[in-house]
Amino acid sequence: MSAESNDRALQEVAQVLVALQRHDSFQNALQDPAVVKAVKHWTGEQRLPPEECEDWRSNPAIMMVLSEFRRLEHHCRAAGLKVPLATVLSGSDELSLADGRKLSAGKLLAPRPEPTAVDDGQQLEDLPPIDPRAWRRQLIWQLITLLIVLVMTQFSMWLNKDHMLGQQGQNGSASEPSQTATAAVDEL
Repeated sequence: MSAESNDRALQEVAQVLVALQRHDSFQNALQDPAVVKAVKHWTGEQRLPPEECEDWRSNPAIMMVLSEFRRLEHHCRAAGLKVPLATVLSGSDELSLADGRKLSAGKLLAPRPEPTAVDDGQQLEDLPPIDPRAWRRQLIWQLITLLIVLVMTQFSMWLNKDHMLGQQGQNGSASEPSQTATAAVDEL
C-alpha cells in the first residue's frame, strides 16, 4: 500500500471517528446495557450463547451500533489499524498512531518535532544551506596543498643533492668509488 493511499485511509478513519463522536443516538445507545453486552460479544471480550444474540435483530439500537462499528472496522482495515474501541467508547475522536502521527478532529496530524535544546535552554539555530559549488572550492584547495607539498619536496631534494655533492667533493674517498663505477660501465 502506498503512503498516499494509507494517508487517505487514515483520513477516512479520522472522519468516521468524528462522525461517531457527534452521532448523538450512537453515543446514547452506548449507555444501554444491552448494547454494551452486544459490543462486548462483537469484540470477543465476552462471548454470549447464540440464544441471547437472536433477539438483537429486533433491537434497532443494537443494530445501529453494530452497523457503525462494522463501518469503522472497514475503514480501519483499509488503513491497517485495529478498531480503536476504547476511543469510540470514550466518545473521543483523537487517536495516536504507532508512527507518532495523530488522528484528531477528522484530520491526520503529523508529529510535532521535539525541540533540540542546548544546556542554557535555548534552541539550536538551523544550519545554513549547503552551497552546491562547495566541493569545487575544496578540490581546488586540496590541489593547491598538493602542489605546495610537491614544490617543497623538490626543493628539499635539490638542497640535499647539493649538500651531498659538496660532501663528496670534500671527501676524497667518496669520489673514488664513483670513478671506478664509471670506468666499469665504460669497459662494457
